[in-house]
Amino acid sequence: MDILARGRWVITDAGAGEEGILDDGAVCFSKGKVVESGDFKALKKKYPKAAVKGDGKQLLLPGFVDGHSHGWGLSAIQRGTMYDFLENALIDWAKMPDIDPELNAMMSAVRHLRSGCTTMHHNNWGEAPNLGEIASKAIKGYFNVGIRFAYSPGMRNENTLAYDDEKFFETLPPDLQKFCRPMVYYDKEAVVEEYFNIFEELYERYNGEKNRIIFGPSWAQGSTEEFFTRVKRRADELGKIPIHIHTLQTPHQKAYGLRKYGKSLLFRLNDLGLVDENLVLGHAVYLDEADIELLADRRASTTHHPSCNFAVRNGISPVYYLLKEGVNVALGIDDKGINDDEDAIMELRMMYYLHRVSGFDLADTPPLNAFDVLKIGTTNAARVCGFEGEVGALKPGMKADAILVDLGEIMEDPWMSPDLNIAEIFIHRAKGVHVNTVIVGGEVVMEDRKFLTIDIDDLYGEVRKQAAKGISDEQRAFARKLQEIKPYYHDYYKDWPELDFKPFYVMNSRR
Repeated sequence: MDILARGRWVITDAGAGEEGILDDGAVCFSKGKVVESGDFKALKKKYPKAAVKGDGKQLLLPGFVDGHSHGWGLSAIQRGTMYDFLENALIDWAKMPDIDPELNAMMSAVRHLRSGCTTMHHNNWGEAPNLGEIASKAIKGYFNVGIRFAYSPGMRNENTLAYDDEKFFETLPPDLQKFCRPMVYYDKEAVVEEYFNIFEELYERYNGEKNRIIFGPSWAQGSTEEFFTRVKRRADELGKIPIHIHTLQTPHQKAYGLRKYGKSLLFRLNDLGLVDENLVLGHAVYLDEADIELLADRRASTTHHPSCNFAVRNGISPVYYLLKEGVNVALGIDDKGINDDEDAIMELRMMYYLHRVSGFDLADTPPLNAFDVLKIGTTNAARVCGFEGEVGALKPGMKADAILVDLGEIMEDPWMSPDLNIAEIFIHRAKGVHVNTVIVGGEVVMEDRKFLTIDIDDLYGEVRKQAAKGISDEQRAFARKLQEIKPYYHDYYKDWPELDFKPFYVMNSRR
């Protein structure tokens, strides 16, 4: 079925700025692709049989893209676990109840779609022995709901317990050493073989026109040289597909790189040949000026998750300076949105306000504008998911992924000046609950905020039933043992040298 999506305003491409906005416009979708955009009346006459979506009072724009998520479905808060420093949280999360991977994925897809995300990247986290089975179930869940996705298996083959974990292991008493030994001493080469067996099977089965399978070794300090170089070689063989790596998320990770290699973890990746246009750094909080220069020179990308970085006390990624140097920065919600609901619009607003840097130069320190932020959530994020030039804009030949946003409350509560363009109004005033209709690949997935692909009540009922079971005695015992380790973590990291930080963003001064 051909679709003619109409809007009082249409943002066809954030990269085009105000020239990409149409008044009383429409976009025609056919066979899952954008055919044409322009004046609604003219297109209605040209495509009389197309089904019209939209009442002419809404905003039509490309669907958003979440470039970094883990498909949790239920957040840590919903699972009864608070946030803390990442190093503490990785221990605390062991006691969270879980549900079937297919349900997790379906919940994650629903949470994304209802706030306007039509594409998401699921980076699987963990070294579960059945990682391939978990991936297949999650992918089935995404197919069920109808979201477009990139999926990357994540795995570590070193530092799974702590940074420089063999040294940390020596600080533990004998009983905890016995418990932790399997997490520190294991066959690292076997992990690499398992990872590639899983990746190749997923790539063969699921990579295609609608979805992507990409690489996602878990973090920059979590892989051996052999693991990284093999990932890079295979990624290049497959057409330079994205390699997504959590990098420099915390000060402890920055300190680890300096202690272990005498350089930034990014420069360690560069020594291994990984830093180029298909590298994506997740978080990228503790970059320095040399790191930013390298990223810009090699056309690498970062994903930015402001709410998550606040939740786990990481700090602020220097996004203003990354963008100023031309680095591709993409939206990442990371299952920890500010409203605990995967609201992509609220996350973009957070970026808009967070990176309004202070200073004394009133003339040459321009802030980000709405189009800068919309690019982060559309075309920039499409690139890190392996969909560059295919999603993120409503241009002929691109995939028909779009949302319609109700403007009643935004424009009439009680009044909105006509002096600002609709992009600025949207970034300042819209929320995920204003998304009315979601179209993915030319298929209507949600309309009038009702899902057409699944029964939400049935999904929620099954999620509640599984979550209510809690955790097993085995998981509870494992989580309690990890809590015994936490004081040793604290002592271990306390001895690390303080870094001479000079932050990019100085919000105030002690003196």
